Amino acid sequence: MKKFFCLLVLLMVSASGVFADELRLDKETQYQKKIMQIGFRILNANQIDKRMTFYYSTNKDVNAVTYLSSKQIAVYKGILPFLDSDDELAAVIAHEISHGIEAHKGLWRRIVMSSNSKAYEFKADKNGVDLMVNAGYNPVAMIVMLNKISAEPCWFEVSSSHPGGIQRLVSIYEYIYSKYPEYLIDNDYKNNLYYQNFLLTTKEDRKEIREKYLKKNTLPVNSKK
Repeated sequence: MKKFFCLLVLLMVSASGVFADELRLDKETQYQKKIMQIGFRILNANQIDKRMTFYYSTNKDVNAVTYLSSKQIAVYKGILPFLDSDDELAAVIAHEISHGIEAHKGLWRRIVMSSNSKAYEFKADKNGVDLMVNAGYNPVAMIVMLNKISAEPCWFEVSSSHPGGIQRLVSIYEYIYSKYPEYLIDNDYKNNLYYQNFLLTTKEDRKEIREKYLKKNTLPVNSKK
């Protein structure tokens, strides 16, 4: 009887230890739920009828990836400290969903995406902006998020799978400027430290964009930033 009692106590202690380990996962469970909620909100708001799944990876790289064959989207732990809002996380996920949509078009499209990755990065940025707007997120967050994390390789560096950061930022800005100028006129990010840095480092590029579109008379004069 005494042996049975000792064994019972040992099992209870072991069970308590396992339960404690599970409780330590609470914070990461919250990350997983948030990533799924934002991902499915974007899919549903855009009426995307292609299946994709979303998960939180403990990989510490500053990155998120779309696995083209499985259509799984992983948001890495390493990118989360750089994100300050749901809008910025939505920018990461919307970009990856854009890759997922392309990947659903078949094997040949996946081969082309792998061989011409820079072009598809630009495309995913712009499509991601559309997905964000349709889901009720602020697309300027795409600029803010990328200004924090995107590298700045030399323009002639062919080894990089992604275009230079400044190229992507200006491309996104021009797309928002031409299609969703209201987000730039009444901009929730106007006092954001990282958006202010973007404005500082793209002054001449943005001037050229304004002149280009103002000549077409397609935008309100107030679209200055």
